[in-house]
Amino acid sequence: MKILILGAGGFIGSNLTEHLLRSGDHMVMGLDSDDEKIRDLGVWEGRFSFLKCDVRSDFPLIESFVATSDVVIDLIAYANPSLYVEKPLDVVDLNFFQNLKLVQECIRTHKRLIQFSTCEVYGMSAGNREPFKEDETNLVMGPIKNQRWIYASAKELLERIIYAHGQEGDLNFTIIRPFNFVGPKIDYLVEAGTLGGPRVFSHFMSALMGNGPMRLVNGGESHRSYTHIGDAVRAIQAVIENPDRCRNQIINIGNPNNGTTIKELAYLMMELYEELTNEKSGAWVEEMAGDEFYGAGYEDCDWRVPDVSKISALGWKSELDLRETFRQTMQWYLEETSRRDVLPSFLKVQPASVS
Repeated sequence: MKILILGAGGFIGSNLTEHLLRSGDHMVMGLDSDDEKIRDLGVWEGRFSFLKCDVRSDFPLIESFVATSDVVIDLIAYANPSLYVEKPLDVVDLNFFQNLKLVQECIRTHKRLIQFSTCEVYGMSAGNREPFKEDETNLVMGPIKNQRWIYASAKELLERIIYAHGQEGDLNFTIIRPFNFVGPKIDYLVEAGTLGGPRVFSHFMSALMGNGPMRLVNGGESHRSYTHIGDAVRAIQAVIENPDRCRNQIINIGNPNNGTTIKELAYLMMELYEELTNEKSGAWVEEMAGDEFYGAGYEDCDWRVPDVSKISALGWKSELDLRETFRQTMQWYLEETSRRDVLPSFLKVQPASVS
């Protein structure tokens, strides 16, 4: 199978590309504007190729790769809460308008599309404490003035258009809603104490390594379900290799058993850091308001737990619990930053404005 991965250089894309090359005989073509996380995949000469390009400026080139592929996996997105409130128009342009062009190209060329969305489309729980079901759970967003929701709204609108095309019979699609994937190569490290920027793991890891504050946004009471990237890419592979069963379906990928609050996660990571390094970090936990950390217009998703009946029906099940998921992820960062003479940029401490 010839698989085209757009966003192959990102966290999910780099791990997925390596997994597909190791676990099967697929031919993989990767496209992204950055290749740091996949430079070590050159050993798969003959089955893997990569080209630096940007969907916003190189779309005619991307069209040619879509035309020669069997399946298109679209991972292109801004997934950074700070950008949702700082640059909302850029977020909606990339996450909706640019992705819509890829949808239309798949329709024109009759290509199967696996479109990555987000668990944020479920929005706020509105008191619901049941696992989110793809075809039943209501999607509840905050008011327009809270720009955090522009990311989820852009993703939701794209989902609705894709779904409508599927109903019309002119698009073979699968939409994936990932639930908080964690593992090697996630995001990038920032200066300890940095406001805004990447997802919570990177902030907490940076604080532990740099002896800084582990900030609990709005008290850290939000509940998340974390999924090891190794479990996640096996689930994505199951979607790829079951086209008939996944045709025109929306599928959650996550681990409902790995639930925790952000506050509980901070103390778990402190404990794991001491276990892995045999020393206590100088990091400390403190609370901070969401608009102070991310900027005006921020609002949080208070509950994220997936129903995984659909992906489980394909024979998939998660293997790594919460503690092991974070232990392996932290261990990778500690080992990589200690063994390399020259660090790639995502392992160097950098300001949160980097995206």
